[in-house]
Amino acid sequence: MHIPRVLAVNPHIYDFAAYNFWSSPLGLLYISSILRQSGLPVEFVDCMLVKEDRRKPDGRGPFIKEKVPKPDALRAVPKQFRRYGMSPDEFTRILAAREPPDLVLITSIMTYWYRGAVEISEIVRRTCPKAKIVVGGIYPTLCYEQARWNFKEADLVVPSNDIGAFYRFIEGGLGYTLSFKPMLDDLDILPYPAHDLLDHIPFVPILTSLGCAFRCTYCATPYMHRGMTRRSPESVLSEIIYWHDRGVRRFVVYDDSLLYSSEKFAKPLLRKIAGLPYSIDIYNPNAVNAAFIDDEIAELFVRSGFREVRIGLESIEPSVQSSTGGKVTGAIFERAIGALKNAGYRREQLSVYILAGLPRQAWQDVRHAIDYLKSLDVVPHIAEYTPIPHTPMFDQFKDIARFPVAADAIYQNNALFPYAWEGFTEDDLNRLKRYAKEDR
Repeated sequence: MHIPRVLAVNPHIYDFAAYNFWSSPLGLLYISSILRQSGLPVEFVDCMLVKEDRRKPDGRGPFIKEKVPKPDALRAVPKQFRRYGMSPDEFTRILAAREPPDLVLITSIMTYWYRGAVEISEIVRRTCPKAKIVVGGIYPTLCYEQARWNFKEADLVVPSNDIGAFYRFIEGGLGYTLSFKPMLDDLDILPYPAHDLLDHIPFVPILTSLGCAFRCTYCATPYMHRGMTRRSPESVLSEIIYWHDRGVRRFVVYDDSLLYSSEKFAKPLLRKIAGLPYSIDIYNPNAVNAAFIDDEIAELFVRSGFREVRIGLESIEPSVQSSTGGKVTGAIFERAIGALKNAGYRREQLSVYILAGLPRQAWQDVRHAIDYLKSLDVVPHIAEYTPIPHTPMFDQFKDIARFPVAADAIYQNNALFPYAWEGFTEDDLNRLKRYAKEDR
C-alpha cells in the first residue's frame, strides 16, 4: 500500500509591520504530529524565517523582510508594504528539490494574511500538480466563504473546528486509513506538536486549553471553540519536561483563560513547574486576567519562571469595561498589580495592554489609561483593535468602518486603523504611542 507523503507549510505573509512575538504555527504542528502517529511521513517548511543574529535572549526576533508593491486594495494607504519570510522563488526551489508530496497542508492564520497562503497554494499546484492541497487555520474558520473563493487551487478548505472533515478527506481522497483520529475534545491524548520538524526550536508554545471561559465582545475564541476544554496539569508538566530534555529552555503560554478556576488548574500546575529541579523561562504574550491574580498566583509566577507578566486591562472607562466583557475593574486591577509587585516583579516586568481604535472610541480614553498605568508604575502597551468576524463588536460596527471589513479580510488589518474618525485619528494614535513609550 502506498503511504502518502505529507508536506506542511507555514506560509510567508504580507503586511505593513510584523515581528516574531513568540509566534508559532502551533495548530499545523499538532496536525503534523497527529498524522505521523497514523504512520504518515511528514516534512515541514517554515517560510517565516527570523533573522537569527538579531533574535533576543527571550526568543523573540525580527522576520526577514523585503519591500514589495501594495495590492490594489491597499494602494492608497500611505505606508510601506512588505513581504515577511521566505520569498516565493526560494519556496519554489525548496519544493522542486524534494520528492513530490501527495498531500500539502497550508495554514492561514491572521485573516488579513491570506495572500501569502494563496501564493503558496498556487506554487504547489504548479510545481506538484498531482498533490492534494488542504488549507486550514484561523482565516478559513472565520472567513470560510471568502477562503473557498480565494483558494482556488485547494482541494479542501477546512475550518479548524471541523477536523472530522479533514480526516474524511484524507481517507477518501488519498485512500489511506488513519489509525488515530482525535476529535480535540480530550487534549491529554494529543501527541506533542511536531516542533522537531523545525530546523531550530527557540521556544515551545504550550497549549493548556482550547476555548475560553469569557465572552469578550472583540474576541472570536468562543466562535472558533465552543465551550472550553483543558489539559490536566500533569499532561502540561510532562510536555515541559519532554522539551526541556531536548534542550528547550523557553516556553510560551497563549491561553487567555490560564488563571480561570485557578485552584483546580493554574495553581497545581505552577506548583509542579516550580518543583522541577531546574528553572525554565515562561512568557505569556496574550495576557492574563488580572481578576484571578492573588498573592499566591503572583508568588507562583515568580517561582515557576514567568520572566515577565502581561496583563489585559483594555480600558479604564467603566462603560468600555462593561460593554467589552466586564473582566476587570480598576480596584481589581490595582490589587493584582500590588500582589505582583509584592512578589518581586519590577516595573519593566509588568506590561499592560490597552485597546486603542475601538469603534467610536475617543483618543482621550487611551491617554487616561496610559496616565493611570504610569501612576501605578507599570509599562503600558497599546494594542490596536482588530475587527474580527463572528464577534459581537464586528457584527455591530462593521458597516461604519472606513474600509469594507466584511467584504474582504485584507481590510481587517489593525495597521489600517479601520475605525479612525475625527475623535481619534491616526495622528492621535501615533502621538499616544510615543507618549506611552516615554519614561520607560
